[in-house]
Amino acid sequence: GAGGGITVGGVPAAAQAGPGGPQPPFATVVQGATRIAGPLVLWQKDEKVWIELAPSQLNQPFLLSPKIKNGVGEGAVLGGLMAFPFNGMGGTQVVEFVRVHNSVRLQARNTDVVVRAGTPEARAVESAFSNSLLGSTRVESQPHPERKSILVDAGGLFLSDMLAIGAQLSRSFRGGYGIDRSNSVFTAARGSPEATILETQMHFFGGSAAPALQIPGFPSPLSLFSPPQYLPDTRSMLIGLHFSLSPLPATPMKTRRADARLGHFTNTVLNFSDDQSPSPRQRIIWRWRLDKKDPAAEARGELSEPVKPITFWLDRNIPLAYRETVKAGILEWNKAFEKIGFKGAIAVEQQPDGARFDTLDMGRASVRWMTNAAPWFSAIGPSHIDPRSGEILDADVAIESMATRSMRAARNQVLVPRALAQAALGTSLEPRLQALQNMGEAPAAFAASPLAGLAAQPGGKGMVDHLFCQHGQLAAEQLDYALDVLQARSASGAAAESDSSEAATQGFVLEFIKDTVMHEVGHALGLRHNFRASRVYSEAQLADPEFTKVNGNSGSVMEYAPVNLARPGERGGQPFQSTLGPYDYWAVEYAYKVFPAELKADEEDLELQRIASRSSEPQLAYGSDEDNFAGVDPETLQWDLGADPLAFAEKRLAIARDLLRRQESRILPGDRDYAVLRRSIGYALGDVYRSVEQLARQIGGLRTLRDHPGSGRDPLQPVAADVQRKALDLLAHAVFSADGLAISPVLQRKLAPDFLDRSDSPGVPTDYALPRRLLFLQALTLNYLMSDTVATRVLDNMGKFDRGEPSFSLAELYERLGRELWSELKGKGAIEPPRRELQRDHATRLAQAVLRPTALQRADVRSLLRVQAQALLKNVEARLKRDGGGAETRAHLEDTAELLRQALAARVVRPTV
Repeated sequence: GAGGGITVGGVPAAAQAGPGGPQPPFATVVQGATRIAGPLVLWQKDEKVWIELAPSQLNQPFLLSPKIKNGVGEGAVLGGLMAFPFNGMGGTQVVEFVRVHNSVRLQARNTDVVVRAGTPEARAVESAFSNSLLGSTRVESQPHPERKSILVDAGGLFLSDMLAIGAQLSRSFRGGYGIDRSNSVFTAARGSPEATILETQMHFFGGSAAPALQIPGFPSPLSLFSPPQYLPDTRSMLIGLHFSLSPLPATPMKTRRADARLGHFTNTVLNFSDDQSPSPRQRIIWRWRLDKKDPAAEARGELSEPVKPITFWLDRNIPLAYRETVKAGILEWNKAFEKIGFKGAIAVEQQPDGARFDTLDMGRASVRWMTNAAPWFSAIGPSHIDPRSGEILDADVAIESMATRSMRAARNQVLVPRALAQAALGTSLEPRLQALQNMGEAPAAFAASPLAGLAAQPGGKGMVDHLFCQHGQLAAEQLDYALDVLQARSASGAAAESDSSEAATQGFVLEFIKDTVMHEVGHALGLRHNFRASRVYSEAQLADPEFTKVNGNSGSVMEYAPVNLARPGERGGQPFQSTLGPYDYWAVEYAYKVFPAELKADEEDLELQRIASRSSEPQLAYGSDEDNFAGVDPETLQWDLGADPLAFAEKRLAIARDLLRRQESRILPGDRDYAVLRRSIGYALGDVYRSVEQLARQIGGLRTLRDHPGSGRDPLQPVAADVQRKALDLLAHAVFSADGLAISPVLQRKLAPDFLDRSDSPGVPTDYALPRRLLFLQALTLNYLMSDTVATRVLDNMGKFDRGEPSFSLAELYERLGRELWSELKGKGAIEPPRRELQRDHATRLAQAVLRPTALQRADVRSLLRVQAQALLKNVEARLKRDGGGAETRAHLEDTAELLRQALAARVVRPTV
């Protein structure tokens, strides 16, 4: 940033403070203490730890790497995890020790802004941007007679809530937790050539923490408070923190600029050194420093070992049964490095049981096992970097043990595409959404939905990707769903139910772990998500076991790919991604290819451009989180698979229907409860919701490509009209059809909860209420398809079709919805209750659009919806004259007719902007 050093009265404070004052001599302070060598020398005596600071170490940069060593298994305070800004705690920082009179400050440098030192621009930057203060402590000694170094109390800096854990605990548990400094202690102080390490045990307490009053079935304001469930005393918890302080590399690694055509994590800075560039933003990619021992080997067609390999340590807490699989997942990446001339670029070491180091220590990339009360992310792969160059200095992949267990608890809730829920907010559905939440049925729709959503996520940028990677969690759910599907297809009675193949299940779990490890190690190597990679292989290729064994199921392990399941009665390929995809080789080449030393900067840039220009190759398709969350591109999706999204959605709907059908005749042994049926149906519905999302994204969809000019492809391409029509056909049959996902009354009477789970979680409803859940899906889908967002996309896309080319119109969308939802108007007899509710939602939506057009509503939207309202009123009146269909149906039709009459006759309330 603007540099370091506090100035007091025009004189740097470090120079101003003299050796005098009340401090005792250096030797007196550390008498009887143990000296601990490292980049920063520590002195320890009993509970006291001092840091020795030489004059040359003041105002010098160190990398502070904070991690949580011991957590509480819930509340986002999880042991074995790198601290990063997403969970409310400070992440890695470039810090400096700054002396101000008789105190020393630990100050975080502002690395987001850079400028050439000694220039007028540097003065301007210094006036505009601030550093941050992390802590302050007293100078404890006079300077050492020879070294001139001083001692400061490490407790004043590190026995504090530097990571804002108290705030995170309060957000999670509503308990007003704060730090108890008097009962917080250092548990370890050690050093190595690479880092100085301090470990603390921090005591946090909450004076107001008490169990919430909760009466099952009756929500109350007090139920918003949820204290920790797994503590002996909810008022007190001990959190272990791990801090590493290390010098930044003496010579920064050569930077490599980011290219949007392929995805790497980037470090973005504002560089004010050059006011001729269009923007001060500069982006460089994250990557490990990887050099060849023999730079000439590639010219001879040979591989070279690295000067220093990227070494991942397997923590001793990884279960023995999984260690070889974890190792295989890490070493799989060596295949990509071999393509660019490296032999053994990645190495794996096992931490011995008696090791005196911790895999959390700075500079030890690791894979660790975590045991939390419930899965938070299942697996994650964050990194700490040198902000000057983007060099990855440390990475800790964490895998939750819950990822390999049943996810059945999640099946007690409705998992809904996030934007379907968002589209419903502020509409006639809001009371129903609130009611579903009150019944304990909809929380997952808003907070824990596994789907990325169909609409843009405000403020979501930066909170996704590796910081909030859901790959492991959702892959674990897919694992359970696949096991249920395969078991249902093979089961023939109680014997099969109780004698499921343990070996097959374990094999599935190992394949899932390797898939997950490859994904998270990809993050640790600097790669972002690639949600377009699932499109590179055809349905025929995905059904071929040999093809998928060699090539995998997707173009990249950085995809969120579902389990590759076959249609009922057909064979399928490998269930999980077993190897790297073509995109992974390409992304590694761009980040890690070593160019000849004699190559000039502009020549190296041309070589990088050549690599990136391959973006138009079908197998290198790339789209990341922001493309998915924007909700426009129907190709950049999570949990789709195959070149034809409609064929995939249709297949998954068929698999779900088949699973539902098989539950009708499923025979359970006497030692099982009925919750297994509820779980299987929950998995099937979860997959239906994903299929609906994939189909809905086609309507008004806009394919977005990252090509540069010259690729032969336009970067913005509307979805073909026939694809949109077929997607609407599938939605009509799967979502709006009365018998699309029907199950018998007999099966509905068997869908009891897991009563032991319910005793722990009173919010779990007793009745599964499948019709209500399906109605929820129908209503959310309808609200999405009739939203202003989708209408705008459809209208905007019409102008992107060439003259004479078939286009999909808004009138066609609205007409088809009206025809599908009100098909009973052409016949006679009663209209079933679920259909009446859905029809009422549609009519209310029409009336609302006519009466109160929104500020963002396009002119054609209101006009077309008014025409729809008029046509619907005419058809309802005709049906009433012909046949009432019983008291409930007649009341429904008369109420709908009156609603439409009043809306069409009323004065329009136009929004003011």
